[in-house]
Amino acid sequence: MATTIEFNLGDIAPINTKANSSDEALCFACGRKLGKNAFHFEVSTDWTLIDPNKTNEDSQGCFPVGQECAKKFASNLLVKIGA
Repeated sequence: MATTIEFNLGDIAPINTKANSSDEALCFACGRKLGKNAFHFEVSTDWTLIDPNKTNEDSQGCFPVGQECAKKFASNLLVKIGA
């Protein structure tokens, strides 16, 4: 089964309101609880996806996404924090 990429460099990043307002580790795409090996995407201050492997002066930071939702992102946009 082919995976369709929904999120590429420069796209507006997903922001799940539940994940954004929770103290729990939740996926920013779907709001479900994260496992131990979550991926992270980085956004600029206008919430567009940026390359996490470059120095980004206007970075808003990195936000977690679960294993299933990670399949919706271009692979160059995801990193594992602490890996």
